[in-house]
Amino acid sequence: YCIWPELKSVATRPQNPFKIRPEVAARLNKEIFPFWLNRQLPVPEAARAAEYDTADFPALDEVKGVSIDPALAKQAGETPKCQELMERVAFYLSDKSTCVSHTVPDWERLLKYGLSGLAAQMRSDLAVADKSAQRQFLEGVIGTFEGAMVYAEHLAQAAEQAGNPVLATLCRKVPAHPAETLHEALAAIWICYHLLLQENTNFGFSIGRLDQLLNPYYLKEWQALDNEAAREAYTRRAVELVCHFFLRCSDHVPLSTMGSETLFAGSGSNQALTVGGTKVENGQVVDAVNDMTYIILKATELLSIRDPNVHARYHAEVHHRDAQGEPLPPGVMDAYLRRVCQVNITTRATPALHGDMPVIKSMAAYYADHVGISEEEALQDACDYASIGCIEQNAPGKHYGNSGSTLFVLPAVLELALFGGKHRSDGVGENAPNLFDGQTAYTSKPLVQMKSMNEFITAFRFQLDQMARHAVQNNNYLGRFMARDRASPFLSGLFTGPTNLPGDRGAKFRDVAAGGAKYNSSGVAIIGVADVIDSFCILDELVFGGKVTALELLAAMKADFSVVQANGEPHDWQAILEKLRHWFHPDDATHLPALTAARLKEIGTAIAHTAHYGAGVANDGVYDNSLAVKYSRMLTRMIHDVFYRYRNHRGGRYLCGYWSMTNHAGFGMLTQATPNARQAGRAFASGITPCPGIVKRDGSPVMALDHILSVAAVDSDAVKNGYTYNLSLTTRGLAQREEDTELFARYMKAFMENNGVLVQMCVSSITELVAADKAATAAMRGGAAEQAALSPYKDLMIRVAGYSAYYVTLSPEMRREIIDRANFALKDGVEQHAVHSL
Repeated sequence: YCIWPELKSVATRPQNPFKIRPEVAARLNKEIFPFWLNRQLPVPEAARAAEYDTADFPALDEVKGVSIDPALAKQAGETPKCQELMERVAFYLSDKSTCVSHTVPDWERLLKYGLSGLAAQMRSDLAVADKSAQRQFLEGVIGTFEGAMVYAEHLAQAAEQAGNPVLATLCRKVPAHPAETLHEALAAIWICYHLLLQENTNFGFSIGRLDQLLNPYYLKEWQALDNEAAREAYTRRAVELVCHFFLRCSDHVPLSTMGSETLFAGSGSNQALTVGGTKVENGQVVDAVNDMTYIILKATELLSIRDPNVHARYHAEVHHRDAQGEPLPPGVMDAYLRRVCQVNITTRATPALHGDMPVIKSMAAYYADHVGISEEEALQDACDYASIGCIEQNAPGKHYGNSGSTLFVLPAVLELALFGGKHRSDGVGENAPNLFDGQTAYTSKPLVQMKSMNEFITAFRFQLDQMARHAVQNNNYLGRFMARDRASPFLSGLFTGPTNLPGDRGAKFRDVAAGGAKYNSSGVAIIGVADVIDSFCILDELVFGGKVTALELLAAMKADFSVVQANGEPHDWQAILEKLRHWFHPDDATHLPALTAARLKEIGTAIAHTAHYGAGVANDGVYDNSLAVKYSRMLTRMIHDVFYRYRNHRGGRYLCGYWSMTNHAGFGMLTQATPNARQAGRAFASGITPCPGIVKRDGSPVMALDHILSVAAVDSDAVKNGYTYNLSLTTRGLAQREEDTELFARYMKAFMENNGVLVQMCVSSITELVAADKAATAAMRGGAAEQAALSPYKDLMIRVAGYSAYYVTLSPEMRREIIDRANFALKDGVEQHAVHSL
């Protein structure tokens, strides 16, 4: 219902407008929305209205080791603290407000057996289901499968009316029956995928390893042809079919409110599609790159469109080989990696590149921790991982990871550690309430009372656990109401665990939302980690190193690191807002010293020349950035350990990752200045990408390899929910394309060899982005000349943080954040802000 108030404005809004006919808007307003208003409450409202006690639910636990499901009990109509914090937005958000999402179905069972074959097995299972709830579940899945087959028949009738008998015949065969051709396989997947997006909001539902699914059908038809001309024509037809599939995906976009556009601007449905990688054969990890891998890469290159969200998997050992399988010399790039890089330069933003070595190791360890799963089975399932939504990775059709379950704002925890459990939005003085229980007592020592960095680390961990407990409480609480009110029978029928394959036994006969999948987890996306890492370096080196007092740092933050604000002259809306906060909480700044302009400048210079995450990993006696490496590893491990001990409502664990779409800008708007000199309202760094604008200790620019190795140094075992590393690169002209492709591949190989998890590229120069930003800003005024000036940039695609978007559709704040990101010249690796005056 969120779009209801915007029905009259959605077609004319400046950012991502949606056309809607007046008669449709009128019917939605007068008939459809009122009809459903009190018939299906959103999950948070249904939960608020009901009684709830964790003790009333079974303690599902499928993972070895001790875990905690934090207790929560409430009365009907009561809003628990965990939900209150979510609704304040600045601390965390949950996708349980929306849907069951962020997963990949088991397409293989659909293609092999068809819906009719799977439904026949479920009818047989009805006789052995021992509980009424299990029988009700199976009847629900059978009903949705029957509905899907009726829908396919309607498509066949429409195709006949349109004069397309071939398509009509195809829709009468699939998805009801097994696919036998490439076209049938693609059509079966699309029909069922489209229906899954009706069952749940199109938010991170992903396609999986399409090359592995389609290659047997492609080869069967290709090999049946008896001459090269026919085979070449068939390959072109395969590319064409994949292009049609891509266009279907691109045509299905989410409708967002203006508020959502602030957090998720420019995002499509985040339909991740994965190619390449490895598989297990006879117990060995082997190359899985095949003909369809290259066909899908060709379609990606030809269309250069936002959706689907294409990802390529790369194994630094398995793929770095020649055509005979022999290892290549270190300086030679393999054909597959070069092709992925070539496509990236052409499209300028896709595909993203996953590192198979660290991802498989990490996921196999989690799967092996499940009761009843051997290490061999865990490895096989981990090797089959596919990208989910933005960049997360799960075994398709087996692991319901709900990888976008919670967005967690880490700088909010930093703030609580600085102010003893109090938050600046409520006041941080002695008489202000602490965040979690509303009492005036500090729950940990505030910074001004601390004597050592270890004390701060202890306080941070305590506040992290407090916030994590509330976020987990909220997700489990809402998740149980989601399972009760928003079952997903169609998805559950296309998943391993809830239902049996023909001839099999052992299914749980339980919805995926209630823990029916083979593997379960909940993904936490940590926002703002780079800002926190750099803040830790500054506290350690400057405050506890005796160069800046705690009071001086807090005073600089209060002044927003601005001489103008230090002198008390508000110059923008953030400064005016700060004046209002001071009026409501006058004791917050009582003990802070007045900083002179000279001292404020000294503090800013000192901050700029401390250790920074992203400025390299060297500790060679000449240059030492080891403090940043220490805190990047320590913090990600701490966050993993804190969340991993919590159990979700489906019996799995909480897995942490670092990806932010565009909400690092949205959450940044809600957050005041942080110790790393990030000003109030400014975007946090995206994903796990280092903060923009950093330099080395001596003031020299950061180089591309410094940036790359800093990210790769993060412990990959502590990021089981994946991360986004946004790497912006500036190429040269067509004359240097081959050389640029080689240099691109060398950077990617270095990242992969050092256990990098994922890197996604934005291949645009700063000058081009600035020009496009100016054109987009001018076009908002709506003149014909301004629209003409925008035209050359309408298809400019960039990587945001987990997905691609058309640059000019982003909010002005997000466009500025993209411009501010570190951008490296391929020819020499130099960061381009150091040589461009903007």
